[in-house]
Amino acid sequence: MTQAGLSLLLKTFEEQVGARLFDRTTRTVRITTAGESLLPAVRLMLAEWERATAEVGRLTAAAERQLTLAATPLIASSVLPGWLGEFHRAHPGVRVLIRDVDRQGIQRGVESGEFDLGLGAFFKPVVGLERSALASFRMVRVAPRAGAGRTRRESARWSDFTGERLLCLEPDNPIQKLVDAQLRGQAVSVTRVGPLQNLQAIIAMVEAGQGVAALPGFVIPACVRFDVSARRLVEPEVPIDFFAVTRKGRIPTSLADHLIASIQRRFVEIARMANRPASARGPSA
Repeated sequence: MTQAGLSLLLKTFEEQVGARLFDRTTRTVRITTAGESLLPAVRLMLAEWERATAEVGRLTAAAERQLTLAATPLIASSVLPGWLGEFHRAHPGVRVLIRDVDRQGIQRGVESGEFDLGLGAFFKPVVGLERSALASFRMVRVAPRAGAGRTRRESARWSDFTGERLLCLEPDNPIQKLVDAQLRGQAVSVTRVGPLQNLQAIIAMVEAGQGVAALPGFVIPACVRFDVSARRLVEPEVPIDFFAVTRKGRIPTSLADHLIASIQRRFVEIARMANRPASARGPSA
């Protein structure tokens, strides 16, 4: 700062306080009695500022060591456990807290700041959330493995659902709306079973022989735990994008960037498995 700039700053400060704080000559600058009386308050303010900036630094450092990730129960149980082990080996000093909640809970938690990141098939942009695309999945036909053995086709057509018992989600679920639109478009008549609340329940019901289902390809890691097959649906192929979501306006940390990049690699691998013309292999395959 130049001498002229400093003199102007001191003059402005004295005008704000309403008293002369320094006696200045060409050779010396001495603090006045008014200035002496102001010193304790100034020192206290500076100490509080240092404590506040130190706390901000502590919180920033903590944000680079811990992150809360929310996902639906299916993703939390079938995708995240294996991914989490790999991520911790690459980032041993980082703690990732997993929360398994439904799609609405993910949205509310990310918007409120309770969750740093959320994972889900958010079909439309959501006010207050930033979406980062992770992968695009094709819809698959999930059927009992014994029934799937009657055909060697590695894909299935939407018309194959004709006359079958179709396990369904709630009518207002975006995935179910997508399935219903395809069935209507091809005039496919089915016997609806349900509605059920979550994807795991549908897969378990398929294994039990209660029907078949049309689900996004990201269910394949969950399907391998059941004696079911998952074949890519064609004519047409129907894509569903999967996203990581963060609160809009939130300053991203390098930890969040590393996590999104890491989990994107895992979802791209799953998408390749789901999108190629091959059946998911179950425990008994």
